[in-house]
This record gives sequence, C-alpha cells and structure tokens, in this order.
Amino acid sequence: MSNNQALKQAYVATINQLSPRFTYAVTVTFKTRAFVKPKSYAKCTQNPNNVFVTAQKYQPERWKWGEKQVLGDWRYLNEEVAESTLDYFYARLAYFAYGKDTKRTTTKAYSQPVMLTSIEGLISDKRIHAHLAIGNLPQNIDIRNTIERAWWACDFAHHSIVIKPLSNTYGWLDYITKEANVGNVDALRIQSIKQPQIYLSDIGVENSL
Repeated sequence: MSNNQALKQAYVATINQLSPRFTYAVTVTFKTRAFVKPKSYAKCTQNPNNVFVTAQKYQPERWKWGEKQVLGDWRYLNEEVAESTLDYFYARLAYFAYGKDTKRTTTKAYSQPVMLTSIEGLISDKRIHAHLAIGNLPQNIDIRNTIERAWWACDFAHHSIVIKPLSNTYGWLDYITKEANVGNVDALRIQSIKQPQIYLSDIGVENSL
C-alpha cells in the first residue's frame, strides 16, 4: 500500500466517526470569475428606497453617488476564494436552516449543520468543484431548496449543483478522498470540518472512554 493510499484510509477512518451524522451528498461547481459588490451592498439594499443614504455609513468610496451606481470588482477564482466561498455557503446554510437559533446562547451549540469538504481541480485541468458531506439539518425544512439557496447566494456559485440523499455514507467519504491516490492529499479539508459544538463534546467523551 502506498503512503497516499494509507493516508486516504486514515482520513476516512478519522471522519468515519461523524458518518452517522451525514445525510446528504452535495457537489458544487465554482465560477472562474465573478463581479463582487461591496459587502455592505446586501445590507444597504434591505432598504431599497434609501440605498445610497444608508450606504454612507459603510463604504462610501465604493459608490458613485451622482449616478447611483455600485462599484464592484471582477475577481478570479483561486484556492483562497474557493475556501472563503464555502465558508460563506456554510454560514448561509446554517442561517437558512436554523435562523436565529444559530446565535442564541441556549440553542447555538446544536443549531449548526455538519459539513465535510473536498475541493478538487486546483492542481488539474478540471473545473474547480467541491464535494460535500452535509448533515444535522432540521427535518421540517425543504432541504434541497435550503442548500440551493445557500449556494446560489455565493458570488462564485456556478449554477451546477447536485444534491442527493446519502445511502452509502462510507462509499461517499471514500469517493471524496480519491485525489489522495494521485498525491493531492490536501483536497480533503480535514482541518476545517464544520460541526456543532455539541458534536465536539460528544467526540471528546467517546475518545476518553
């Protein structure tokens, strides 16, 4: 067995303790470039009748006041952008799924999805995309719609998204670690698994037994 294959198996074994939590397999594709508006833009447009007055509180240098035009920038996809896009996707997914429970002291410990990410295409000629294992979503929501809304809220979200209920969790985890076999051991973002605080507490208890 090669070192890469051994590492891949070690990754799968490590995350397999979370496998009962994963309920959906998701694949998302990134745009290669995107026109990015100021972060304050969405906040300002919550009051569409007073956008440009409200904007003075945020980034006035990003607005053409006379023409009432938003000044954005074309940005290009790279590894850092892909990672930050997935962070934003996770934040949107948590909010769409749980609302303000993600912030309340009494509920935030368990009101978060669990998400494992593998980013592929960074060292090949493939279009950059990510495979995700997602779980801990409320049963009383439209999960497919919630995941789609969260992804399409991202600047670099390509329209292509595949969402499937997980029937073979171990098989999916094995699949998304496949790039380890060709030397790309960093594709699986093992260091940045997203999960509720209560899961970390549970794992700590299990490891101490």
